[in-house]
Amino acid sequence: MTVVAAVARSTRVRPLSAADLLAEAVARAGLWERLAERAHGDPGAVAVLLTPGTSAYGDPATAVSAALVEHLIDLLHDRGYRDATVGAARCGPDPWLAGPGLPEACRRLGYGGLTPQGNTYRVVDLSEEVGPAGFPDSSVLHGSGLARSWLDAGFRINIAKNSTHPEFGYALCLANLFGVLPQDDKHHHYRARRDGAEVVVDLLRSHPPDFHLIDAVVSSHGCAGSHVGRPLRTETVIAAPDGVLADMVGALLMGVDPVSSPLNARVLSDRGLPDAYRIDGDLTPYQGWRNPPRSLVEAVRRLAPDGRVHRLFSVAAWHVAPGTAVTDPALARLSRLLTSLIRAADANPAAAAALCAMVGAAASASSTVRAWRTGNAKDGLRRRDVSLAVDPDAYTHEDYDRITDLLRPLETVIDALPADAWQMRWQHVGHSILFGCERTVNAPYREFVRRVDISRSISYMTDYLGGRVHVVSRDAQGRPIRQIERNLYLAQPNYLAYYGGPPIDVCKLESVDYGEQRQRISWRTVSSPNGSAEYDDGSVTFLPADGGGRTRIVIRVRQRFTLPLTWQMIRPDTRPRLRDPLVQDSYQRFFTRTLDNFEAQYEGRPFRIGRPWEDSDDLEAAELPTQRLTEAARMLRTVASQTLTVPTPPGRLGPDGFWHVAPGDLPTRSPLLEEFRESLRPAVAGFWQGLREAAARDRRSRRTP
Repeated sequence: MTVVAAVARSTRVRPLSAADLLAEAVARAGLWERLAERAHGDPGAVAVLLTPGTSAYGDPATAVSAALVEHLIDLLHDRGYRDATVGAARCGPDPWLAGPGLPEACRRLGYGGLTPQGNTYRVVDLSEEVGPAGFPDSSVLHGSGLARSWLDAGFRINIAKNSTHPEFGYALCLANLFGVLPQDDKHHHYRARRDGAEVVVDLLRSHPPDFHLIDAVVSSHGCAGSHVGRPLRTETVIAAPDGVLADMVGALLMGVDPVSSPLNARVLSDRGLPDAYRIDGDLTPYQGWRNPPRSLVEAVRRLAPDGRVHRLFSVAAWHVAPGTAVTDPALARLSRLLTSLIRAADANPAAAAALCAMVGAAASASSTVRAWRTGNAKDGLRRRDVSLAVDPDAYTHEDYDRITDLLRPLETVIDALPADAWQMRWQHVGHSILFGCERTVNAPYREFVRRVDISRSISYMTDYLGGRVHVVSRDAQGRPIRQIERNLYLAQPNYLAYYGGPPIDVCKLESVDYGEQRQRISWRTVSSPNGSAEYDDGSVTFLPADGGGRTRIVIRVRQRFTLPLTWQMIRPDTRPRLRDPLVQDSYQRFFTRTLDNFEAQYEGRPFRIGRPWEDSDDLEAAELPTQRLTEAARMLRTVASQTLTVPTPPGRLGPDGFWHVAPGDLPTRSPLLEEFRESLRPAVAGFWQGLREAAARDRRSRRTP
């Protein structure tokens, strides 16, 4: 079936109301035919769920028109679809600037539960009554749920506001799907903990909408139209059964490249456009439309989503409606400043330059801090929740079984290379590096392979940030023998992070062999989602040594990673005297620590870097730098008040004109000193507790054979 994207526009020659635009767009895009297929002759049995984009604080300039949604409900009722529900969820920064609550926000937007034609409808909160969604183990949303109203709906219609976005460039149907997800703190769960593009891809795979609409009757454009409303009458409604196609049409009407948004680019790359489609309508760009400056978009994208600066910008850039309760005064002031600058930037080049410079400076500082943590404070980094990023069904069992034969010639070359002072072998071959190392550890072989799972060898590598494993087949004992895995590591060597080096992100096919006298895992790289690696193939083998009294670990790899642009300009391949010491040092460091990790896994010692994401992190994620600033201001006010207050002498004035002071009248500590002491107590106690635990671990490790 040919998928039609309909563009209904009002012109001077043919003026149309918003209701007429909607009716024309949905009819030309085939909504009624698709609903009829789902109804099987009984439209009253189809539960239709409409999910319009709703403003965080009831700002109609950044939300879908409630009148348009209610007219669609009337059109549904006219055709017998009387079970219509509006599902709403806010994407705003509720933990810091308490909004009016979803029911009140919907009432402000005009959702009263009764259409102009007298048809009733319900408004449900998509963050409530969450049930298991059954996302597969290859999904970044594995284990997450969705609202029952979304899961049980017979037909889902996704309705987006036509608006710009300071990070994506534009935010239409795909961006509106974040509102479908149940967690209140969307940034924490679906932008920082997970990659937003992967979240949308996996939602479309498992529980997609059936139809998409874009409300462009009155659009919101400028630097951040989705956050700070800047209305522009564009008199258009876009309708399509496919969200990617609808977004492409919407982007073309804005005059921007549809793949300029990383969100839409990822979905287009993953699933593409429909096999057969056509665009029914005029694609002349909107007159007077303003897109965000490219420099601003690039600066915001440089803010790592899992960092506090990105979160602070995402929160402060929202327009705070009058009457909104403020829980963080410093953040409220910053929000007023930033939103005022955003409004001014649309018309004032100096304000636009100041905004871009401010965000760019914050991005540079954030990147520097992250690069420093990569090499010096790795425990402060967050691990990543990712999807598998490849289709497991695209590979056959033969693809896994051939890996060992493909690696054998490379391993023969590695074993023939001379060992250096650290007993490591390496050589440049065809712009890639062949490398091998081994270590014999004081651990009985049978006990070692029982404690150290060979199938999880990749996760034992140093600087491992996270990943996902999908087991394709198991042996008779339930052990994985074929699996596909995605792995993320810090930039290697770590100092490349200062030059913009991205994390290493690779997807691998893996074959695992469990022999009596040998266990081995072999892998072959099939994809690198961020383009950081061309090759990262290799194997890890466990062998008995000294008659099984010890264990020999052998690692062989072929690797070729993408260098940052600065290092590509230096061209280290043409300077062996510069290149070889750097390569030798980086490989020696990485694989020495990797072999240490295998031993730590055997001994039961922690070795993973970074901090995991937990559901309990919500409270910690809600803490922003502005909250600390507020606390500092409160402390300064306390100090000032105590300093300027004239102290009352202890004791009492007697009839003889002298002060009479008893021992109990003397204060032991000042209130400020007492407060400071109590605030330091948890940190001091935690330090000593950590010191005792570290000493205990050291004693256990010395006793371990």
